[in-house]
Amino acid sequence: MPLTITTRNEADVPTPNSQGRVNEDLQSLKSEMAKLSAGMILEIETGSAKAVRSTKMLVSRAAKELGAQWQHWSDGTKVFARPANVKTGRRGRAAKTN
Repeated sequence: MPLTITTRNEADVPTPNSQGRVNEDLQSLKSEMAKLSAGMILEIETGSAKAVRSTKMLVSRAAKELGAQWQHWSDGTKVFARPANVKTGRRGRAAKTN
């Protein structure tokens, strides 16, 4: 069934139930990632072992929004992150020369 799209006056429709909120942890992580100097690694204390996975997901999301690749790993309740060394070129065997 095709979609039926109509235009309505703002006063004629119900208001949204939730308000768009900014993830403050994501914003502060992106800020720290952007100002990280060369040779440094971010250390994030999660407070519990259950929060490690969500913190790693947060690092991945922040890196994607910044347009960069980052490595992350954990040790106990700490998550570590650093910019990934992006290698350019071909993988595998060397190209044949004539």
